[in-house]
Amino acid sequence: MNAASQPSLFDVDPVVDDRQAVAARLRMVGMIQRLKAASEPFWRDEAAVILDDGAFQRAMRLVPPDEAKALWTDFDMQMERLYALWAAARESPAEPNPPS
Repeated sequence: MNAASQPSLFDVDPVVDDRQAVAARLRMVGMIQRLKAASEPFWRDEAAVILDDGAFQRAMRLVPPDEAKALWTDFDMQMERLYALWAAARESPAEPNPPS
């Protein structure tokens, strides 16, 4: 038996449940709005960044692929913007305290 004769779980087009898609869409749009509204990063640590990213990617599976791709583009752009600010702040030395 070869791989071509066996269907893969990953080759099957996902079935989109309308209720789940609506909930996922609202969640993703809310996450994007939160990112856009932020003028500075709000993550505590790298794990929080990874959790936000993972949550968004899981929600993407519940909406049609074209919509998921468009939402991901917006989400990723905002994540990169905030992550760049966060990384720059972590790399810059702390400003010295003025003499008393």
